[in-house]
Amino acid sequence: MGKGKHIKLAELQPACLPGHVKTESYEIINKNTVGANHIEFFLSEMYPGGEAEESVHPISEHGYFMISGVGEATVEGEKFTIHPNECLYIPPGARHGIKPIGGPIRVIVFMAPPREESQ
Repeated sequence: MGKGKHIKLAELQPACLPGHVKTESYEIINKNTVGANHIEFFLSEMYPGGEAEESVHPISEHGYFMISGVGEATVEGEKFTIHPNECLYIPPGARHGIKPIGGPIRVIVFMAPPREESQ
């Protein structure tokens, strides 16, 4: 049986992931941070003019949970406005992206299985 791992955001370094603009993402749970093999969990902060460009994850279930700000997400051409405490589920193989409306957004991004398994 494995052991739990305590992750502190203050100890992580943000990165602007490929396909993202004006975004800082913190890899919280994935293979690199805790050795997780079946899930990825990020906290992303996206600033005005920023976006996660549309992409597809062939076999990964994916989602956004909005912490603060308002985001506009697109899934297969359909637009969704996501407010704090709302979640958007993205099925495997769906083209999707997100950008802030107005001010910055803070959003939890999760997927399973991880991208390296699904692409």
